[in-house]
Amino acid sequence: MTQIILENGITLLMNGAQNRSFEVSVVIKTGHINEPKLGLASLYENVVIKQSQRAKRNIVSSYGGDITAFTTGGSITALKKTMLELWDACCNPHLTELEVSEAAQDILQHTIDLANVPERQTKMAYKHTAFAQDDVVWDTAEYIRRVSGLTVEDVQDYITSNYVGSNLIISYCGPEDSFDKLTDLCRQLFGKLPTGKRTQIKKLLYTGGFEKITGDNDTMLLAAFGWDISKLSDFAETNVLMSLLSARLERQLTPLGIGCNLKIAGYYGFRTLRILLTTNLPQPCSEELLVRSKKDMVTAIDLVCGNIHRVTHDCASDRRMETSRQRAMTQRLAISNEKLFRTVETAWLHLKRGVVYDNDRCIDKIWQLDAVNVRNMAVKIFAQKLTLVTYGIEGVDYEDVIEKMK
Repeated sequence: MTQIILENGITLLMNGAQNRSFEVSVVIKTGHINEPKLGLASLYENVVIKQSQRAKRNIVSSYGGDITAFTTGGSITALKKTMLELWDACCNPHLTELEVSEAAQDILQHTIDLANVPERQTKMAYKHTAFAQDDVVWDTAEYIRRVSGLTVEDVQDYITSNYVGSNLIISYCGPEDSFDKLTDLCRQLFGKLPTGKRTQIKKLLYTGGFEKITGDNDTMLLAAFGWDISKLSDFAETNVLMSLLSARLERQLTPLGIGCNLKIAGYYGFRTLRILLTTNLPQPCSEELLVRSKKDMVTAIDLVCGNIHRVTHDCASDRRMETSRQRAMTQRLAISNEKLFRTVETAWLHLKRGVVYDNDRCIDKIWQLDAVNVRNMAVKIFAQKLTLVTYGIEGVDYEDVIEKMK
């Protein structure tokens, strides 16, 4: 990894690659949690992507709550053209009131369409149960009102305020012999930006806790468990633990017809280890089937508790560890080869921790881990306060769930 700080404060992070293609991300440390006006980060992102699509530019957006990133890539022969496109798309878009209005309406329609979706409600409740932030507004009507009032001037002010050297990272993965060319291009284009100051993120506090959503339909039942892992840096141990736990849960929950998704979920730049249980009910659904499905979900919650207890108290067998290491390594290899991902992850980790995550080092370490390493990581993670959100499920008690995990 090569790191260069340009004269105006821009950070270049450059990773070598074996082939003659590249990917590059332009990342600012401003997102939904530290935007100056509610909905402005989404509006800006939407405008950039819509303009890029019309211009047939291969630019993808992503965000992590306190960052906004635009990523593209291609053959190394197109590096100059690509960097010019990124500059125009991110820093120099030609805006009209019609474009801004269309982008706002697109966001509002998306918000309205998803407002009553059970999984969306559960994930939003999970986020705001896990992290305390008094001035985060997620009232749908208020969000719609504020986004509707945003203008071209708001978007232009957003660009001017946030695209400054101290607030900007350009993250690159490509042939090492292109590093000098990339550095020169960044100086020519982004080097003209003022130094400015880095946007300060509002401080969130992980609180955990319990929220029960009654649900206004009988199409889906959900339960979301979560634990804060924002301060952990032991990625290899966490990856193997997740592989071990997800395999056990899959075997036990599949006969009940319950889906289980175990992932690291990012919210506003923080991260939790989240287990999401889902049951989709056929329509129409009889009262008998609904009652049975709710009982099965309570059983599934008990199975999660039992497995948490198991991974924090018992060491996995040699055979199970071998399988878990293999699955974790395969997942890490997939991520390392995933298009338009690595550069954003590198920038995010640099902004959050001041360290650069090395996926290859993580893969190498996975093979060295034993069952004690994984159990110790489980103890560390599951000692965090539990976040639990249920949708449409009855008879679940938060303190009882915690007790069953001990």
